[in-house]
Amino acid sequence: MGVLEIINVLFMIFFFVIAYISVRYFINQIEKYPRVTHEEVYDSKKLRKKYNLEEGKANPLDYGYNYKDVAYKSGKLNLYGWLIESKNANKTMIICHGRGVNRLCSLQYLQLLKDANLDKDYNIFIPDFRNSGASDEARTKLGYNFAQDILHTMEMLKDKYGMNNFTLYGFSQGAMGAAIVSKLHVDSLRKKGLKVDKLILDSPISNVKKRIKQDAKKRKVPKFIVSIITRIFNFRVGNHLEKLRLSYLLKRVPTLILQTKNDKATTYGMLMEEYNKIAQNSNVQLKVFEKGAHIRIYAEPEYKEEYTKIVADFLRS
Repeated sequence: MGVLEIINVLFMIFFFVIAYISVRYFINQIEKYPRVTHEEVYDSKKLRKKYNLEEGKANPLDYGYNYKDVAYKSGKLNLYGWLIESKNANKTMIICHGRGVNRLCSLQYLQLLKDANLDKDYNIFIPDFRNSGASDEARTKLGYNFAQDILHTMEMLKDKYGMNNFTLYGFSQGAMGAAIVSKLHVDSLRKKGLKVDKLILDSPISNVKKRIKQDAKKRKVPKFIVSIITRIFNFRVGNHLEKLRLSYLLKRVPTLILQTKNDKATTYGMLMEEYNKIAQNSNVQLKVFEKGAHIRIYAEPEYKEEYTKIVADFLRS
């Protein structure tokens, strides 16, 4: 073999090694992120502010609610959550946190339900999904695996507590997970006698494939690498990647979408591309706010009352 052939072979090996490392790195960026524990939030003023968690508040009791600590399984994973039971309620709300946070981020919405006089109408379950809080570390796949956790949460609540009518209140990746459950797991829901009555989606990932491509563009990932990544990720989500978008997943279940134009993580423009395809469907409502950050609309003082009223009116409708 001549020198030129050796150089070409070495170059090809180098090229494939770099491509492999790039694909592996970006897939990990999509599916994995550091788990944030409760202790990290309690000990950090920055995280408390991010979670809109007031000083001295750490669990539902600090908001005036008795609760149970619940441990359960999602497949082989250990999940944990807080259950607030309401004596006369025949509906249950699961508050589904997003990526990179945990159930402490959901506590603030107990105040919303109390202010709206809805807390007696619902049992409330606040979980740590996989890779969050006290639950086991695992890949989340931009909400696809959160959907499995939501389904197993519903199954557990029916088996242990007789609850079968659910409102899913999801944020960002948790909102995508909630939408996936309502559509892609509908057969499992029917077999188990479970009903998704309503969806509330705050700052949702609206199109997983476009979100992956958007992130890749920001990182200046070459197009051929992006093509490989989307093919691999599609395989890893059961060849459902084209279905992981709100225009496909919604329509059947009454849904309220809450979005701010300032959202840098799940952008207003991407959401509107999806919403415009289903805007004529009376089951889907959209409320857009001018200001506020990703999953922090309710945390904006000037929107708190309006946000509460919109959610309350939807739940009572």
